[in-house]
Amino acid sequence: MAAIWEDMVSLNSGKEPEFNILPPAAQHYEADERKKMFDHLDYREALARDTWPLPETQNREGYYGPHHFSFWASGFQDAKNLLDVADKYGVQVRDYLDIGCASGRVLRHMALNERGIRAVGCDINRLHVEWCNLYLPPQARVFHSSTIPSLPLADNSMDLVSAFSVFTHIEAFETAWLAELERVLRPGGLAWLTFHSEHTLTDMNENWPLWKPVMNYPNIGNVLDAERKFKGNRLVVRWQNERSYASNVFYKTDYLKNVWGRFFKVVEVRRRFPQFQDVMICRKRA
Repeated sequence: MAAIWEDMVSLNSGKEPEFNILPPAAQHYEADERKKMFDHLDYREALARDTWPLPETQNREGYYGPHHFSFWASGFQDAKNLLDVADKYGVQVRDYLDIGCASGRVLRHMALNERGIRAVGCDINRLHVEWCNLYLPPQARVFHSSTIPSLPLADNSMDLVSAFSVFTHIEAFETAWLAELERVLRPGGLAWLTFHSEHTLTDMNENWPLWKPVMNYPNIGNVLDAERKFKGNRLVVRWQNERSYASNVFYKTDYLKNVWGRFFKVVEVRRRFPQFQDVMICRKRA
């Protein structure tokens, strides 16, 4: 198929999906060699309640490889973290938005939560959008977005917004996206935004997914010193040149507190929470 302009600002816009699906997560529990990683979570009721299929590994950005229960449980853990933060700051979550939701790793849990949350997701990859709308529970609805900072949502319509590994790839229009998230959040609403910081570079090792894309960058020796520190407030490591948002972006934490703090009140910064990225928890001012 010839290239279409939509794929300059999104992915797979003209590709028709062909999906195989996996059984629900409970059927993968016994075979999952990593399941003990999640023993600290009380997921039994949620596991029994989630009778919806899982995406195959290639339809979920490769997350967790053949460990299908672990893929499900990682989303449960992140959803729990979101709701715990909402409870901590007294936010009643009625409407939730997951930017860059992929095939619903977190979104499915928010949709199935007993609180009756309206769960909305978006992604630049049309195949993820199609998968979610075909196979996630009806409480979830997902739309195809683009790299242009625009969301077809009403002002003050969301109580909680998450962006898992989204700002880690936004090398342009970062502040426009912040303004758009501020617009759709209700006053007092929360934004959970993960990011790569200067600490990510110094903490990472050969076992991190980020290691090869960064350390194999041809110019890496000129932009990082011997301690893996970079000059300035931001470092963009591009791994592909044909389209936008095909990069890894690193920020100085103090820079984000200053700049993102102009759009939101920054209430917390958590390092490596839960694993490879830092998170900035922001609140829309009244």
